[in-house]
Amino acid sequence: MRLQSKFHRQGKPKSIEEVAGALGFNAWKIAKKTVNKLYADGFNYSSEGQILDVVAEFIAFMIQTADRLAYQQMNDEQRQRFVSAMAGQLVNSLAENMTDVHGEADHKSAFIEKLNDRLESYAEYGFVDGQPSYQALRYFGKCVDEVMGGDENKWVLEQIIEVEAPAVLQSLKKNMDSLLTQSELVVKSEE
Repeated sequence: MRLQSKFHRQGKPKSIEEVAGALGFNAWKIAKKTVNKLYADGFNYSSEGQILDVVAEFIAFMIQTADRLAYQQMNDEQRQRFVSAMAGQLVNSLAENMTDVHGEADHKSAFIEKLNDRLESYAEYGFVDGQPSYQALRYFGKCVDEVMGGDENKWVLEQIIEVEAPAVLQSLKKNMDSLLTQSELVVKSEE
């Protein structure tokens, strides 16, 4: 999978919002690729709507992970701008896709409500040395299992915890680090 890791115009440092938007775009691609990989690995989906619900769980997981990583690298104002821009990009992408599948409705508000609920729950779990705790991974797996579990997808919880979450984390962290090297944060700290 090809992720944006560099901006086309290299001259001027990118704003926090530009970096977050690029990371959000890439997070969408990571989520979709992972959902497709689950299908290729023998997990089944009953509908396109269910696929988007699983993508939504991956998005929530990646937003909270990016937030925790940003906490280590940014002040509170920068972090808030970063997470808001990333979440905005992902909310818009999901809402557009939900409209394509389910028709016109207030998909944005519904997802924002779900996202806020998930982020509040993730806040209860630890995050040490750039990694979510086992409890956070288990919660993530449980959320995916609630969307696609059952007899056909009996082992999805274990698959998420042991295989998919580590791969998603690695891709997200690598991409975030690469994009942040081109941001105003790095340039200002080097001056």
